[in-house]
Amino acid sequence: MALSNLPHELLDIIVEYSLPQSFENLATTCKRIYARCTPFIKRHNELRSRFRDFAYYAHARDSLVAASDLINLIAADPIVARYIRIANLVGDSRCLSHLRVRGEPPKSVPSIEDGGVIVQLFANSTYLQRARLDWRVYYSTFAEDVREMRYSQHGSAFLLTLLSDTENLTIPRSWKPNAATNQLLDVLAKEARQSCFLSSGLRSVTSFLGSLSRSETENWGLSWASPFLALPHLKSFSGPGSLAVGENPRSLAFRGSPHIADTLEAAHLGGCCIDDAGITDFLKHTPRLKTLRYSHSTQHDYLPPDWDICKFINAVAREAGSHLIELSINILELRGSILPGKASTRGFQKLKKFEFPLKLVECNINAAGVTGNIATSLQYFFNGSLDPFVRDLIPPSVTHLSLKSEGMGPHDGALNALFRHFCAVRRSQLPNLQEVHIACKPEADNVYKQQCNKIVAEGSREGVVVHLQAYEYSGGLDWDR
Repeated sequence: MALSNLPHELLDIIVEYSLPQSFENLATTCKRIYARCTPFIKRHNELRSRFRDFAYYAHARDSLVAASDLINLIAADPIVARYIRIANLVGDSRCLSHLRVRGEPPKSVPSIEDGGVIVQLFANSTYLQRARLDWRVYYSTFAEDVREMRYSQHGSAFLLTLLSDTENLTIPRSWKPNAATNQLLDVLAKEARQSCFLSSGLRSVTSFLGSLSRSETENWGLSWASPFLALPHLKSFSGPGSLAVGENPRSLAFRGSPHIADTLEAAHLGGCCIDDAGITDFLKHTPRLKTLRYSHSTQHDYLPPDWDICKFINAVAREAGSHLIELSINILELRGSILPGKASTRGFQKLKKFEFPLKLVECNINAAGVTGNIATSLQYFFNGSLDPFVRDLIPPSVTHLSLKSEGMGPHDGALNALFRHFCAVRRSQLPNLQEVHIACKPEADNVYKQQCNKIVAEGSREGVVVHLQAYEYSGGLDWDR
């Protein structure tokens, strides 16, 4: 083959450029090329073992505890960045206090005047240039953070410009957006989406996890994540603790933002405070979203204490009903109360897996009036029609249903309202239903437990498997199947 006829010097250059993605395939092409690859095999294995799944760590001999350490390493040996496929940067600078306790001297980076490879890395950064940031000012801020042994937002953001092959990214828990790093991220996201920048930073990211401290979330809401959500190959996003409420437009992810999350397929928003305006803004920009998992929390005083879950569900159905396949809505912690309203899931066309709290059923019961609702349901069944109460809450496409409850108060009535006519509902309105998971904790009311046991028996007769979950995490829907 023509490649094997090249001079040794050119072959060595080709071999080095093949690291790490194509190295192993190249080495197996022929004996001569394998011979040229042999000197690189040991280093390739060492780099892959050490950096493929990267996380910060503090060891006596070799510590990488902050962005500055990794930037310094990449500046001296750029190939290191190409090996990092999983970048778990959550622990950035967390171990600095341990180093102080151990009496280790603070690490530093050279001054601009002293120069060196790390200074040159910043000086030559096309991202800083296109973001119209003075690299000297940017580097000086970074160097001061390193010298004072504190977390550096400038360092963490710059590091992301070097990670062109990373597929799974978790940003630092200490992430603190500022004007300069936001400018840098905007350029990074824009260039990642352009085909002419094939090796741009973060271009390969398919999975992203990040959240801010509560004090930062109060100020930034979910808007800090919009550049990451715009990455061209992003499939999965996790943003725990996020805030997005209509009363604070600045908190919304995309309002006024040029970014769009048009490749996103799964969003996991745990312990968040997002209202109907916030989820509408988010979902308008996620046309391919298939999975949405959301849990609501208002444990802090600056968050709205009450939640209109009905408006939230209706917004999800309106904006994502045509393409959503899996939906989980839960209440993690609520300082206030659930606001009255009526939910409708009729907008869902493809929903297969559906999880929601029984408090949602209570809302619809209260909206219709208990007596009126039961009478209407019975009348519809006697006339051979569908039960409008069930139709409003469970789409006919659903195969797996999960109901969350503390098992106290009127929740037995909520179960009764859903499963009163189980046989008829199963055959006429829920033809695809296969499994039902119902929370039934040991401390639940006896009448609630009796209702659960009744549903298990009725489900068995209809070929539907009903699981009673004794604990919060004792099974439930398999969202990754």
